[in-house]
Amino acid sequence: IFTETQTLIKYEIMDGAPVKDETIPVRLCLGGIPADLTPTYTAVNNRFSVRYFLNLVLVDEEDRRYFKQQEIILWRKELG
Repeated sequence: IFTETQTLIKYEIMDGAPVKDETIPVRLCLGGIPADLTPTYTAVNNRFSVRYFLNLVLVDEEDRRYFKQQEIILWRKELG
C-alpha cells in the first residue's frame, strides 16, 4: 500500500485560548486550495482512492496540544 500525503493549506482560525466546552465553528474556504483538487474517489478500478482529511490542532493557554483528524468528502456539481 502506497500513501501520499500533501498539506494543501494552513489556517489559524482563532486568536486566544478556548474555554472548556466551547464550540468553535470552522468554515473551510476552498478558494485558496489549488485548482487541481479532485473530488473524493473510492476504489477507482480497484486500483486507487482519493481521500481528504482535515487535521485540527488546538493549543490551549498552557501550550498543550490536542489533535483531531476528520475525513471530509468533496464532490462537484454536474456542469451544464
